[in-house]
Formats: sequence, structure tokens, C-alpha cells
Amino acid sequence: MPSSKIAPVQTVQLMHRKNFLGRYAGWNKIAWDYVGYVQHVRRPQDGDSVYRWVGDCAVCSNPPTYRVYSVAATNRVLKVWNTAAGVIALLGLGAILLGIFAPVDNAGAWIGSGVGAVFLGLTAIGLAIDYFGFIGPGLSSSGHPLHRLVLPDDRDLSPPA
Repeated sequence: MPSSKIAPVQTVQLMHRKNFLGRYAGWNKIAWDYVGYVQHVRRPQDGDSVYRWVGDCAVCSNPPTYRVYSVAATNRVLKVWNTAAGVIALLGLGAILLGIFAPVDNAGAWIGSGVGAVFLGLTAIGLAIDYFGFIGPGLSSSGHPLHRLVLPDDRDLSPPA
């Protein structure tokens, strides 16, 4: 799953927001324009400490700083995250089934809690899909930060030899 996009030399795209105010993009919609620069970041060796990488923004003089984790550490985080999310979703499903089929008091509370746990587990799995071992500003899907760090859409961008 996500481990296929994790490499010892990670190709990332550092995006810089071009407009200060959102531009009109249709009824009840605002768009933000970003310009991106492809960069190649060497991850630390497995077992080494976290690497501090300062992105090279060609637009502004305020480059963002990220913490970069090794391939093994990133895979461990993903494994723990997905396992915990799956367990929460399964416990929620069990609570729903218990509320429906078992003769318990407050069946509605069991079902409601189960639905919430299933939703939480599936949301956590969805968040883990975007994780690629970098921690820093502009990595979440929410908001419109000055800098964003994304994996490039073009998978043919390979690091120089």
C-alpha cells in the first residue's frame, strides 16, 4: 500500500502558494494556486536518527523545515497506525452487532458508539494513506498553507544517479 511510494531517496514536490487571497472558481468555491519544485531528499539510513531537512523554496526567503524518517521507521509507523485503526474499526463493528443482536440495556448507545468507532477507524486509515515519513508544515489536506509538501503526480521523476 503506502510503502510503494517510500524510497531511500524520496522525490517530493515543495509547493509555494502564489496568491494571498483565494480566487473565484465558481459558485461558492475559492481556488488557491501553487507553484511546485521537484526536490530529491535522501532519507537517513535505517536505525539512524531523524534527519532535519530544510526545503529549498525558490519563491520566498522563508523555507520550511521538515523532519524526515528512515524507510524502516516510516514503515513501522504505518504498520502501527493501520493496525490500531483496524482494531478500532473492528471493535466498533462488534459494538454495533452487540447492540443489534445481544439483549443488552441501552442498545442505542452501543450502536452509536460502534458507528463512531468505525468512522474513527476508517478516518485513521484514510489519513495513513497520505503519510510518507515527513513531518512539518503543509502536509495535511486541511487549510491552504504557504508551503505544501506532496508527492509528485508524475511517477517517472527519478532522482539523479
